[in-house]
Amino acid sequence: MLKYILLCILAMSGYYAWSVFPVNHGPGVTNPNRPELNFTAFDKPFNYKGNTLKPLKRYEADVRVLQKKRYLFDARASLSPMDILVGWNEMSDARNVDFIHFSMSNRTVSMSYTKPPIPVKQIHQQMDHLHLIPSNKEIKSTINGLRQGHKIKIEGIIVNVESIDNYDWDSKTILTNKEEHRKLVVWVESIQVE
Repeated sequence: MLKYILLCILAMSGYYAWSVFPVNHGPGVTNPNRPELNFTAFDKPFNYKGNTLKPLKRYEADVRVLQKKRYLFDARASLSPMDILVGWNEMSDARNVDFIHFSMSNRTVSMSYTKPPIPVKQIHQQMDHLHLIPSNKEIKSTINGLRQGHKIKIEGIIVNVESIDNYDWDSKTILTNKEEHRKLVVWVESIQVE
């Protein structure tokens, strides 16, 4: 019996180590294009898990995952179990990304560096913080398997959320500060890992 328990612990430890180990693409821009935000014809609010989701724009992107954070116990975890920070252009190049430390907690992102590899304004302009709402079980499974460094193609709808639990959650698509990035709540309709 002890042998099986140890085997299970070893298997779970191996899976955890694999899931947090970054994917390395080497130097060079891997995802050159800025995500597209387009107005959507699907403009009627819809309900999901008792929350009202109000569509703002369509989101289509070919980006690199810079950081991820799974949420299990916060108030929004049942709606959005995963946040990812994504980058494109120079923020998809290991020569820049490797010199920045990203961390995520409480649905926010922080970064630290000794000397920024590119201007700080550019760093923020080439990143999006995505709060992902999977539209089905297959997409949720793909999202749960994401690793830092993965290149992904993602399509969905940017939404604002009116919650039944007395919290509202708005997407921030327009930046007023040079040193901030977009924070988007995304209803994910398609996600592919390259």
